[in-house]
Amino acid sequence: MSRNLATLIGFSAILQWSSIVGLLKKVSFDIGADLAVTFMYSISALILLVLFKIPDLKLLSRGYLIFATLLFVVYELCFSYAIALAQTAQQAIEVSLVNYLWPSMTILFLILFKELKFNILVLCGLGISMSGIVLIQSGSGSFEWGTVLQNLQANPVSYMLAFVGAALWSLYCVITKKYSNGHNPITLFFLAITAVLWLKMLLIGDLTPLANMSFSTLGYLLILSTVTGLGYAVWNIGIIQGNITVLVALSYFSPIFSSVISMFILQTALTVNFWHGAVLVTAGSLLCWISTNWQLLKNKFFYMFNGKVL
Repeated sequence: MSRNLATLIGFSAILQWSSIVGLLKKVSFDIGADLAVTFMYSISALILLVLFKIPDLKLLSRGYLIFATLLFVVYELCFSYAIALAQTAQQAIEVSLVNYLWPSMTILFLILFKELKFNILVLCGLGISMSGIVLIQSGSGSFEWGTVLQNLQANPVSYMLAFVGAALWSLYCVITKKYSNGHNPITLFFLAITAVLWLKMLLIGDLTPLANMSFSTLGYLLILSTVTGLGYAVWNIGIIQGNITVLVALSYFSPIFSSVISMFILQTALTVNFWHGAVLVTAGSLLCWISTNWQLLKNKFFYMFNGKVL
């Protein structure tokens, strides 16, 4: 497989994950948040089990395995329910943008864990991303703090879950980078969250909506589960055999990709302020990444044009 093809395959993972918001909201409109989330992870877990199988747990420390599993499960619950509990299609897309604060927050956590040196541009980048979220909540009119607060108070649970999820995923990324020793027990994580969701469903869930599930909803559910699980497989191909620098840079545009794809799936219009806010979220994340990878990027740039590394 050529490097360019592997990079293209890796990029397809970014697009697949970017479609999750719209597909999940589409399914939850029909069968409810609990069933949509439970079946999404159940089918995804089966796909990952076939593709990756369960890793050798002896290669991982018990502390990392317990903590990382807990972080992953709670994050996925926060993210999926933040989307599924959104009251409208537009609100689901807006909530998803809060989750995309995680790249900036990851770099902040890396600094706190002394994995990276402090850089004032990281705080600037995080501030720019946060300002994008605030701008999105101003709606289609002129900016007013009252309007922002009113929109947030319309469904505080979804917005809070998305923000907590972003922080937890950032922490998960840092912990994984530091203690995973290069291993990826993603199948185990998906099996764990599936077990938690089915336990919840059996105790307090309602399976009644399944009787009314349409064939189109079943189709969307299968596509949703496939892109959720298969995305991890093709991403691994991309980062192992493709151009990881290009893929990482493209991944920072996920807020834009996700919003565009969700807009078409949910057939909803988005305001000019929303797009301005999405650009700010993306720009803030990119600034954080560039500020901590400047020397590496500069070396690659000079190597590309001069054939030597600084």
